[in-house]
Amino acid sequence: MSYKELIEKALHGRSVNQAARDMGMQQVTLNRYVRGDRLPEYAQALVLAKEAGIDPREALMALAMEDVKRKGLEKISEGFKSLLSLVKPRRTWVPAR
Repeated sequence: MSYKELIEKALHGRSVNQAARDMGMQQVTLNRYVRGDRLPEYAQALVLAKEAGIDPREALMALAMEDVKRKGLEKISEGFKSLLSLVKPRRTWVPAR
């Protein structure tokens, strides 16, 4: 599930104003989440998960993936994987106990 899908499920087709009232959060705050200006913190993410009718872990994963995307970390991860593929493993390494 993407962050956008999480928000859409949490809104249930309601206006931002009505959904915010129903969820007990400020309309301005929810509007920032809907526009993508800000990502919710943990407590609000749990409220969104409950409203969306999904497992909170799925909501937190969607938020984490959105954060990674916004920070451009997936590009770093892909580059790092490429670098690792060039390294030949040593057979003399001793595994940690």
